[in-house]
Amino acid sequence: MDIMITSKNNEKFYADKNVVTIGTSQACNFQLDLDFEVLLSIQYDFSIRNYVILNTFSNKKVLFCNRPLKRLELGCINKICFENSDEFLKIRVLQRIPA
Repeated sequence: MDIMITSKNNEKFYADKNVVTIGTSQACNFQLDLDFEVLLSIQYDFSIRNYVILNTFSNKKVLFCNRPLKRLELGCINKICFENSDEFLKIRVLQRIPA
């Protein structure tokens, strides 16, 4: 997958990765600066032939369209916000895995 991830202070491009982790831990591929723990993962779901983002810790402060995010099929551009924070994620899928 080819994905561009942008946050308030960071931007990274990922090519040919099956899974990308996003969160507050230093072990994550893309690190966020938040006052609470977050772990999100982006992966390709072959059953629906689309990328999904999963809120691994089920943190209710991770928001998509002002609602807590659990699992989301990614479109071309997706914006994820965090409650009581000016941090954000913009995820752009640049190239999809062929069906």
